[in-house]
Amino acid sequence: MLFEAEGESFEEALEAAADALLETVADTEKVKAKEKVEIKEKASDLGDLAVFVLSDILSSMDADELFFKKFKVEEFRKKNEGYFLRGIAYGSPADPRIGRTVVKAVTHGMLKVEEKDGKWRIRILLDV
Repeated sequence: MLFEAEGESFEEALEAAADALLETVADTEKVKAKEKVEIKEKASDLGDLAVFVLSDILSSMDADELFFKKFKVEEFRKKNEGYFLRGIAYGSPADPRIGRTVVKAVTHGMLKVEEKDGKWRIRILLDV
């Protein structure tokens, strides 16, 4: 499943990409934002950072048996040789009645991160 998310900044585009992932996995309208999970990642480039963050979100859902309603970037900065991002995923225990699609992985296939005309776009391919 391929999708493209956009925003005014990289952080907004990443939050939009996370929304697309979360909507693919479950009906987020029915997920409550009761629990918080911190996501921290670093990477040498923005493409890897996007894949690593979305992969962490997916892994946390599996490991903690949660569905997430939203993901919010709390901190984003350029570090010496790359980038660092910290965010919070908000959700509640997974309920199979609101589950949609099992996503196996967030992949680098067809990955694209770009800033053009003042908008950031992130294209991500999910393995379902």
